[in-house]
Amino acid sequence: MNNQNKPDKILSFLGLCLKAGKLEIGEESSGAAQRSGKAKLILVASDASPGTAKRAGDYSEWGNIPLIKLTHSKEELGEMLGKRVCAVLAVTDKGMAKAMAAKIEELQWQ
Repeated sequence: MNNQNKPDKILSFLGLCLKAGKLEIGEESSGAAQRSGKAKLILVASDASPGTAKRAGDYSEWGNIPLIKLTHSKEELGEMLGKRVCAVLAVTDKGMAKAMAAKIEELQWQ
């Protein structure tokens, strides 16, 4: 499998999470999901600003939630989600979060 196919699978899975209503989009919504205990996985765009990446890391640490830095840019994520850009996402379903993390790990080793 070539590297070009890797992002497509992750973006497709994010689309599935979105359609299921199990994805919070953006830093503010992701932070709210963490504070309410709904966030199960925090995802950060590859080109998120240092401040945004730090806040996402704080959400992860404060909520004891896994954080994964994606290889996708803010623009790639935003385009897939119907936004201009998106630097931070939170998956709010435990099963989907576990499957997303496993898919990302699997693709890293291909």
